[in-house]
Amino acid sequence: MDLIVQVIAAYIVTVAAGVTLESPRRIVYRTGIIGAVSYAVYLILANYFGVGQVMGYFISCLIASIISQFFARRYKTAVILFYVPTFYLYVPGSTIYQMAYNFISGQPDAGAQSLVQTLMIAGAIALGIFIADSIMTIYLDVKNRSIQSLTKINKR
Repeated sequence: MDLIVQVIAAYIVTVAAGVTLESPRRIVYRTGIIGAVSYAVYLILANYFGVGQVMGYFISCLIASIISQFFARRYKTAVILFYVPTFYLYVPGSTIYQMAYNFISGQPDAGAQSLVQTLMIAGAIALGIFIADSIMTIYLDVKNRSIQSLTKINKR
């Protein structure tokens, strides 16, 4: 039951981020779907498979990025309109706060640990986006080449 509530909350957060960022109405709710699905993947990986936070974020962001790429092509809009609201779920705000708090309160070791955790999460998010974009570029390249080769065959 807790998983369902968290997935619904992820949907609401993503839609709210889309509304706040003034995303077009026709894609706001679809962005919520991406957020809910990717966060459900994160929760399942963390709760049932024991995957760590950083790896869970990486896999979830990879899935969110791939779905965003397909949605952007399906609805003929920029992929960034799907990315930004979805990644509100994954921004390491609490670890950034914890890092600042630890440094200010005179605990540099704990602050450094929070800094490393923050950088690892940010890197996982960036790597997920990069790999998804690369996969999509390769996919579209292969698709376009096969279409071009078919048109050459038909012209003969």
